[in-house]
Amino acid sequence: MKTVLADFEPLRPAEAELVKELQKGNRKTTEISGGVPDDKNKTLNLRATFIRYLALGGCEDCRLPETGLRVAGAYIDGDEENSEDTKGLDLEGATLPHDLGLFDCRIPDPIILRSAKIKNFFLNGSDVKAEIMADGLQTEGSISLGSTTIGGEVRLLGAKLGGSLDCDGSNLKAENKALSCDGMQAEGGVFLRKATIEGKVRLLGARLGGNLSCIGAALQAKGNALSCDRMRVEGSVFLSGATIAGEVRLLGARLGGNLDCEGAKLQAVNDALCCDGAKVAGAFFWREGAEASGCIDLNDASFGSICDDRASWPPELRLDRCRYGAFLGGSPTDAQGRIDWLALQQPKKYGQDFWPDPYEHCAKVLREMGHGADAREILIEKERLQRMADRAREERELVALRGKVAEPLERTKAFKRKAKIAYGAARLWAKRKWDNALGFLVGYGRKPLDALWRGLLPMWVFGTVAFFLVSWMGEIKPNLPQIQVHPSWVECAEYGARRWASHTTQVACFRAQPEGESYPHFNALFYSADTLFPVVSLEMQSYWIPDDTKPFGMLARWYLWFHIAMGWALTLLAVAGFSGLIKTDNTK
Repeated sequence: MKTVLADFEPLRPAEAELVKELQKGNRKTTEISGGVPDDKNKTLNLRATFIRYLALGGCEDCRLPETGLRVAGAYIDGDEENSEDTKGLDLEGATLPHDLGLFDCRIPDPIILRSAKIKNFFLNGSDVKAEIMADGLQTEGSISLGSTTIGGEVRLLGAKLGGSLDCDGSNLKAENKALSCDGMQAEGGVFLRKATIEGKVRLLGARLGGNLSCIGAALQAKGNALSCDRMRVEGSVFLSGATIAGEVRLLGARLGGNLDCEGAKLQAVNDALCCDGAKVAGAFFWREGAEASGCIDLNDASFGSICDDRASWPPELRLDRCRYGAFLGGSPTDAQGRIDWLALQQPKKYGQDFWPDPYEHCAKVLREMGHGADAREILIEKERLQRMADRAREERELVALRGKVAEPLERTKAFKRKAKIAYGAARLWAKRKWDNALGFLVGYGRKPLDALWRGLLPMWVFGTVAFFLVSWMGEIKPNLPQIQVHPSWVECAEYGARRWASHTTQVACFRAQPEGESYPHFNALFYSADTLFPVVSLEMQSYWIPDDTKPFGMLARWYLWFHIAMGWALTLLAVAGFSGLIKTDNTK
């Protein structure tokens, strides 16, 4: 290993120039050329071992200034092919007393910084053809790879940075992993703004004191393009305007700020964004033209709030056990909008008939925001879908049972199976009719007052018409026993002593008798109300009843029983709505 300047004699032209500038005490960057050099100009070459020697401060004749070693426009080639040192710029385990800056340099070989200690490391504008291996690197300041082109993996596993990792505008390309920062700790943030990255970006279990910013970045990888599982970020994660071809994963991540995906374009075969179990203290922004070709998985995630717009909704959502505090920033808060949003879920795709939790929580949030009526509509939709899912389960069981009919069984067992199938079919039919009626009449208990105009009012009108026709046909009779056996009624029957040709019906004959003149007149409107509303008594039912000895009277008698029963049921629901026994806006 070369330990003194004389070991590097004869110096290359670029090396001699660098030594000359350092001997002058120049604190500025030494410019070997005006840009990234090509491979042919050998006058711009610096040996990697020479850079290492100077960076470590080993040269007594050319001490580094406080700003450290800063070189621009050089070609740095690895010159230790057959020694114990690694080919390339090898600073593994080294402690650099100052900054190291290699600006606009071309570096064809790897850069090794494993377990090294350095103040700041700059590669801005450089072209690195191989990987950068910096596992366990410790810096007092930052690592700057802004506008750098790197043709291999950048590894910072378990690194500890006193500042940030800056890759703004960089171009990273690797076959598998382009940027690996698993377990990295940074007092600042990670910046990938307007970077172009081909290969996976990994920050599994990383700890960031600032933000993770991918604003305007273009990421592409097979499988997971951006993996941030269990990452802890004091600030926010910005994917605004980014185009990401591959899955974005934030499983179990903790964000102290926001998850901002405004205008992001996420392209993936299955899950475009997976935040299962993530905890975001701020808001989740998904609007301003955000697009996703795959599913947005928010299962078991929590957000301070959600800011979205209908035009940006993805083709599929997963919201089971997802928690959020409000819909903000112009997000839809109407019932139909949120029902359409919840309908983006596809539980059947994952072997489930229905997920009730997302509907319950969405209704709870809307109610707390003051949208009680919209919250109620969402709960009604939830009840409808849940009942439908329950019937679908029973129908599958029935179909499976029917499929076993062809199996040979004993006669008794075969009969029991057929009876079970018949019972199941009848039960399913009755359940479907009951669910439909309950939903229409009282909104599954959420709108009990609807029983007034959807149930009682139509039945009142229908009963009025039905009882009027029965009365018009004369198939109604007094409801008092003493009248039914009185001669004034009995002798008005057909061919009776008091029945005249002008009397078209027995009732008309009775009304013409002196005894019947004071008897209350039949009124179909009040009769329908008296028999329908059990909470009032108009005394009409006490005096008249359909005549069950006649055909239409018998039908009217059967309908009267149904009329009374429905009146009790619907009236009790309506009264419950008035009294508050049923909480129509309960979302808890």
